[in-house]
Amino acid sequence: MRIYESSFFFFIMKTQDIYNEIIAERESGAYPELEELNSTSKVAIWRLWVWIFAFFSNSLNEVFISFKSYINETFAKNQAGTLLWWISNIKKFQDEDSLEFIDGVFKYPIIDEEKQIIKQVALESRYPEVLFNVVSEDGSGNFVPISSIQVDNLRAYINQIKFPGTYIDVISQLADDLRLNYRIYYNAQLSVADVDIAIREQADNYLANIVFNGKFSITELTDELQKVTGVVNPMYLSGQAKNHFQNIAEYSEIEDYYNSVAGYMAIDILTLEFITDVQY
Repeated sequence: MRIYESSFFFFIMKTQDIYNEIIAERESGAYPELEELNSTSKVAIWRLWVWIFAFFSNSLNEVFISFKSYINETFAKNQAGTLLWWISNIKKFQDEDSLEFIDGVFKYPIIDEEKQIIKQVALESRYPEVLFNVVSEDGSGNFVPISSIQVDNLRAYINQIKFPGTYIDVISQLADDLRLNYRIYYNAQLSVADVDIAIREQADNYLANIVFNGKFSITELTDELQKVTGVVNPMYLSGQAKNHFQNIAEYSEIEDYYNSVAGYMAIDILTLEFITDVQY
């Protein structure tokens, strides 16, 4: 059975289209010198050569399309001042290394990926200032803030590559804290302890999969908890959040969404009230 969504199918279909166009041109009568090529057999030598030509024509076209996409992406990243340019260059920052003016631009004389500590970047324009929110990663791939000394080093790096007159600031913080309360109706045939562990793992996985500087959604988290084996009905009761920017320590109520200040979040307290579901 053909899988119509497969890229291979579309590749063959494009080859078939080129083949059909050549055959149609041959049968149009516009080329009398080709009248002797009149075999209708699919394995006729001339038809096989047409298929080979169509296949390689399509292959070459796919290469050109891929190359064009690569060039466009590379061009976008190298247009100074664009979002992609900033993200690309912030990730090139090498902690404890100094830029040198080489061939008309500031760059590192030696590229050392081990020192490229910035793993995620978010930009916010606060005219006349551009705010860079950055994080590194620990050995397990979890987001962690960079140190205050590293923040200062990054500021110095940005000041060397930025446009004159651009004001910048850099922040890197601990994850915003969440306190969430749920009432969980569950299948009493299962261990409440096992359901509890599974719910907490699912909640952590949901937060881990939010893109950097993305937003927390009560509905999305509730939908994820609904997928946990044994959970019949997860009911959201309340939630609060706080960030660590400028030592803010007060929790605020979460409405439908929460946009983190740090760019990422972690659950501080997850309170679960378990109630057996009567249908069981």
